Amino acid sequence: MSNYSSFFRLFLHSGTNRKKWQVAVLTSSVGLSAAGLLWYQYHHRHYASSYSLHLKRYSASAEYPELTKHANLMARQLTPQMYAKLRDRITPSGYTIDDAIQVGVDNPSVPSRQYFGVSAGDEESYKMFRDLFDPLIRTRYDHGPDSRQYHDVDTSKLKYPFESDNSFDINKYILSSRIRATRNLSGFTFPTFSTRAERRRVEGKFNKVFQQFTQTNNEFNGNYYRLSMIDEEIQKRLANDGVFLYKPQTMSWLSSGVARDWPDGRALYVNNDKNIFAWINQKDHLRFISWSTNNAKNSLRSVITNFFQGISLLENAMKDEGASFAHDDHFGYLTTCPANIGTGLKINVYIKLPLLTKDFRLPTIIKDLKVTMEEIMDPDAEGFKDCIDISNRDRIGKTEIEIIQHVLDGVAKLIEIERKLEAGGKIDEYLRR
Repeated sequence: MSNYSSFFRLFLHSGTNRKKWQVAVLTSSVGLSAAGLLWYQYHHRHYASSYSLHLKRYSASAEYPELTKHANLMARQLTPQMYAKLRDRITPSGYTIDDAIQVGVDNPSVPSRQYFGVSAGDEESYKMFRDLFDPLIRTRYDHGPDSRQYHDVDTSKLKYPFESDNSFDINKYILSSRIRATRNLSGFTFPTFSTRAERRRVEGKFNKVFQQFTQTNNEFNGNYYRLSMIDEEIQKRLANDGVFLYKPQTMSWLSSGVARDWPDGRALYVNNDKNIFAWINQKDHLRFISWSTNNAKNSLRSVITNFFQGISLLENAMKDEGASFAHDDHFGYLTTCPANIGTGLKINVYIKLPLLTKDFRLPTIIKDLKVTMEEIMDPDAEGFKDCIDISNRDRIGKTEIEIIQHVLDGVAKLIEIERKLEAGGKIDEYLRR
């Protein structure tokens, strides 16, 4: 009630008739409750989008989205009562629950895929809308309210299961690998909600960071490109190298708002060896990637080592610019999509398994190993025939080293099963009873 009493005091003591007229128009346009709320938010420097304010003209029950045919996690969790409770909340940057759920409203998903159906507009979104975000994250990752995200980047703890075994050629099975981190800068809205000016500020901050970063170590010497200034020849070369930053094309990302004003405020960095690169202001402020396109025996180790060394040097350069990554003790690194929170880390290993990929039991084995398997979509269909992409299923609840070790062990087990099939053996022992 204090909001409304303050609102009435504003109306009675606002001074000029012009101000009273403005308040009266506001009240008649959006209603008494919404007018009081908007006045309160204005004086607390909260700025919502015009669309979000327009929604306040109607009741929560009238604005509740149609979700009966939706299968994403948001649709299963959001009730009319929860929506009514959250629709009057707003983050300091102006992000609302309607902004957060729009991506899920526009993309129903399918029952077989656990798509979150929400997006964060800033780091405060996770606390402001925790009534919705927390149960979604708990459903997907079993990360409860008392859980804490711990970090460990000591690569000396990793055990590479292939390096000590000279009885076979590992290059026969492992084609390539990559590891990436997703990050956002603290104190800035995320790409889903960035204005043009703020997006340019984020890019300008990273421009300075990477200028320093490229001078710290010969391994990271390279070039930083602003997409709006790249000519056609450079773009073609970067595309051929597999590092070019393309505009998101899927409906789920387009409806989240991350592709607005493309390519303004977007940039990419790539080192001279083209095995380390970064994307600025795509789905998150930063995606930092280390990869190998060849299957040399030591590639996995070098890919992982370069990644952690690069992230460490990047964070040091950021400190000099007064910047830091958005982070929370409970959720870890905060990202646009809750799927990436925690470590923000994903490691992919491309492996060739001609026999196992034809076995109907492969999905069961993958499930038992608790990793993710995807088909490799590549123009070189013949080169990637009988290949699968193995990656970590979870980003949160484990440390970086634990996640990587789990994937390495899973890849080793899959290769072991493939070799068993090559020898004419049975693989029933690898299936959980």
